[in-house]
Amino acid sequence: MRNEPNLQRIFRLVSGFLICFIAVLSVGCGTLVHHKVERGDSLYSIGFYYGQDYRDIAQWNNIPTPYVLKPGQWLRVAPPDKEWWEGRKQHNNNKPSRFTNKNKKITRAVDKNSKNTAKSRSAMPGDFTDRANPVSRWAWPSKGKLLNPKKKFSERNKGIDIAGRQGQPIHATAAGKIVYSGNGLIGYGKLIIIKHNKSYLSAYAHNEKMLVKEGDIVKQNQQIAKMGQTPDQHVLLHFEIRKNGKPVDPLRLLARQSH
Repeated sequence: MRNEPNLQRIFRLVSGFLICFIAVLSVGCGTLVHHKVERGDSLYSIGFYYGQDYRDIAQWNNIPTPYVLKPGQWLRVAPPDKEWWEGRKQHNNNKPSRFTNKNKKITRAVDKNSKNTAKSRSAMPGDFTDRANPVSRWAWPSKGKLLNPKKKFSERNKGIDIAGRQGQPIHATAAGKIVYSGNGLIGYGKLIIIKHNKSYLSAYAHNEKMLVKEGDIVKQNQQIAKMGQTPDQHVLLHFEIRKNGKPVDPLRLLARQSH
């Protein structure tokens, strides 16, 4: 019985090592490199969670539009290292080239994979959210007191919190397409993500009820949800804006008006 604390300590150490080993698929047991797709995940929600552009994740994993994922699938969610890129380059170089040899004129086929990232991010026909049109005006997603207004925007403080009442309407900050509506992201509760154009996404967390589903097209100021509670029983909306996967300060974009 005297050895029980030591056994528990060893068990915790071994468990921690196994968890770290499995998750790393990580670098130094710190930066997560891979993600196992769960039911309900989308490329947009995964990119949002890891702070990466969904198009980059698609490129790293050779996933074509419309970005179909399968539960159990492993995805790279961090930029590949030099060795990975060299391996991919070698793989592309080893592919048999296609050419025509007519009148001794050789025309080499263009390897699409060798084009730059920007060109590989081609727009989906008919989907206005894949165009480069800028958002001319960002509207406040809900009315209420801005919590911690003096708290500076940072990697930890990625958005803003707006206090309100249970069930209070939450609106789309700008027109766009619903690319995620679910509760699979830890720390965000019932979450809605809207894609506005090629660069910008907005996110609305801790909803009591979501009134839209993935694929819906919404207009600016259209109600998309009802305000809910955080795990510590605070009624609020946590709101974020991402540009190419990276958080930006919403207060620098939202219209100056009473909210």
